[in-house]
Amino acid sequence: MKAREFLVYRGFDSKNIIVYIGTTVQEPETRFRYHRHKGLNLRFEVIHKFDTADEMLDKEFELITELKPKYNKITHRRQNLNIRLTNEEIKKRVGDKEWCQTCLKRRVTINYTRCKFC
Repeated sequence: MKAREFLVYRGFDSKNIIVYIGTTVQEPETRFRYHRHKGLNLRFEVIHKFDTADEMLDKEFELITELKPKYNKITHRRQNLNIRLTNEEIKKRVGDKEWCQTCLKRRVTINYTRCKFC
């Protein structure tokens, strides 16, 4: 079985300008096909491979902060890792005001205890 790779990639527009920075643990072509299906018709390129999710997310946030790509929506904080949470991670989020106290999966804004989806 192949070890999980944590990848950071960038997307270029037709003028060869970087307009998107993203991460994936999927096969890159699967992720890129998803973006194209959703209307983000860019040329993609994997630029970094990491052994841990934290390294991947730190690098993505560093590049977003530095390059300010126009298609990235979350630019003021590091992204969440969208994989199944461990019981240990769920226990850490209970009572933490940063996380939705209903689903424990999404961040909330100040003075709220629930996310928009709950």
